[in-house]
Amino acid sequence: MKLSFDHLVHFLHRPPLEASDRLKKAGFHTVAGGRHEMWGTYNSLSYFGLSYVEFLAVEFPDIAANAENPLVRQLIAEATIGEGMGQLAFRTDEIERWAERFEQRGYRVTGPLPGSRKREDGTLIEWKMLFAEGSESKRRIPFLIQWEELDEARVNDLTRRRIIAPHENGSQEISCIALATGNLDEAARDWRAWLGLEAGEAFADERLQAKCRLIHCGGADLLLCQPMGAGIARDALSTRGERPFLIRFEGFGPVVHSEGIFGGVYEWTSRE
Repeated sequence: MKLSFDHLVHFLHRPPLEASDRLKKAGFHTVAGGRHEMWGTYNSLSYFGLSYVEFLAVEFPDIAANAENPLVRQLIAEATIGEGMGQLAFRTDEIERWAERFEQRGYRVTGPLPGSRKREDGTLIEWKMLFAEGSESKRRIPFLIQWEELDEARVNDLTRRRIIAPHENGSQEISCIALATGNLDEAARDWRAWLGLEAGEAFADERLQAKCRLIHCGGADLLLCQPMGAGIARDALSTRGERPFLIRFEGFGPVVHSEGIFGGVYEWTSRE
């Protein structure tokens, strides 16, 4: 069953447009997302083709506190560890079959749940979400999403609305997302068991001071990182646990720029 990376969820405890403003100053194109009225949350977005970053925050605490959506529950529960990258979503057009697969493998399954978001212009976007939980407590299974529109129709609509648009800093696509882990081989086994994704051979990333394994998947690659010494990966693991902590964007040129934004690291390349 085919899967593609869909988006990274960055949890905030402030209005999402504050994160958008920070990205805009770094040359990224961002837009206001809208409201998830049934969950009491709202967001802002930055697209790279159909892959994107979502900045998610609670707008109405009373509604969010009663939401049955596991992503909203995670957002609320992790308020104690501060803002930062919290979850990954993968896109599928076979969400019911994935629900059966997870159940057959003994995971606790929630969904598929209906989802919707009202844009600022009043139009409604709809999708389905699927969550699975295993017995492990250190790392979370990414959730799956199935959009009501086909990919080609979504690209055309998002481009027409200038939600998908060029980034001033030249970023073209999401290159990879780094996830901190305390046990590299164990994390690789989990990704194989969860989604059937295979990790490559281990190598050292000196800049992150981590031993890493790369997982290739459509839309964005994943970089599993076990700290080797003091550095970004160790800091992320000690403060936020086994979660995403860094996103890299592919652009033009050899110069690497890096900026910390509300608990996450954003990196892009340029000619200068």
